Amino acid sequence: MIKQVIDGKTYNTETARCLATVDLLGYRTDGQGRFTTNTPKKVGTTSLYETRDGAYFLVRDYDRGAGFYPEFDLVGQFRIHDHGVIPLKRKEALGWAESKGLDFDKVEEMFGKVAEAGDQEGAILLRLPQTLKLAIEKSAALAGVSINTWLMRCAERAIASERE
Repeated sequence: MIKQVIDGKTYNTETARCLATVDLLGYRTDGQGRFTTNTPKKVGTTSLYETRDGAYFLVRDYDRGAGFYPEFDLVGQFRIHDHGVIPLKRKEALGWAESKGLDFDKVEEMFGKVAEAGDQEGAILLRLPQTLKLAIEKSAALAGVSINTWLMRCAERAIASERE
């Protein structure tokens, strides 16, 4: 279990949902940091998590003292070499999943329906009674998805049934 506070927010692997884990590859280095191998070896893992409230974070887990230089994780235009917890925005998390070559069904399971090329994103401010808000939060948590994903899926189902 990893639990860390970053910028006043808690990132906890025990309460968050692990969306995907991939092998972290690395190259052996000598005492002066020079590569001594051409073929990468598994040196750890990188896991993508989503908190109950829909925030995303990576956990890069590897032994820093093992004499290996781990490959970076590509998040948007950033190359992440860090060890531990790295908070991400939704778009960055989606970019990470794309960079790892995860299949379409896995990406859609993780992020809900992904917009087709040319689709525009929009935002809606929705005011709800507190009791309904709490019921939505509970349902999303039970489904293991973010509130945004849960609400988008409800709206998609409602529109689909309306068309029928």
